[in-house]
Amino acid sequence: PAKEAPTAAAVAAPTATAVPVAAHAPAPATEAPAKSGANGAPTNGATAAAELAGATTVASSGPLFQEDSPEVKARKEMNRREFLTYAWGGALGLLTLQAGVGMFFFMMPRFKAGEFGGVFFIGPESALPPTSAPPDPFVAGKFWLVNTEDVGPKALYMVCTHLGCLYKWEQANNRFECPCHGSKFTREGFYIEGPAPRSLDTFVISIEGGEVAVDTGKKELGAPSADSPARAVPA
Repeated sequence: PAKEAPTAAAVAAPTATAVPVAAHAPAPATEAPAKSGANGAPTNGATAAAELAGATTVASSGPLFQEDSPEVKARKEMNRREFLTYAWGGALGLLTLQAGVGMFFFMMPRFKAGEFGGVFFIGPESALPPTSAPPDPFVAGKFWLVNTEDVGPKALYMVCTHLGCLYKWEQANNRFECPCHGSKFTREGFYIEGPAPRSLDTFVISIEGGEVAVDTGKKELGAPSADSPARAVPA
């Protein structure tokens, strides 16, 4: 009988030869050393990893207080109120202290008697110089004491009303003259001529119980030079 010819696929496919493969045994798993858990029972590595994962989950579950929680809002509101309360209390306390200090200095005399800014006791009224006597200088009180026929004793401030120079009494001319710019004043302190804008300033004089006192803490400005009755050149 005729043999069948081999097919092309059978001719083309090489014959596979089975090669025995050595079986590799898996490496024995290394057993982690046993550890003691929280309750003292031994735990292996898997159990410790599970416990660590659980602890991490609890720790990262979120903050105890949220920013918009009622507890945080109440705490912030309380801090704001406390701050405003303390601020108002401090301001009121400072104002009260300032008022008390101001009242204390207002009630207490600022200057002692006999020093400039205080009261000078001249003596009895009967001891005043006559109205024809030259002015009497009181250097400590910075005033000239003069007795006049019209208004009685006057205390003339020693400073010129022009630029603050110290004027002098010129007995030969029977008047006050300023050596700086030439302003002139009568014995009573009225403006005569010169650049001074007004007559001489005076201190308040009081007579109580026959005693004459000059308060150098109370100054009265002289009348404008245009209103002076002794003005040499009419305004």
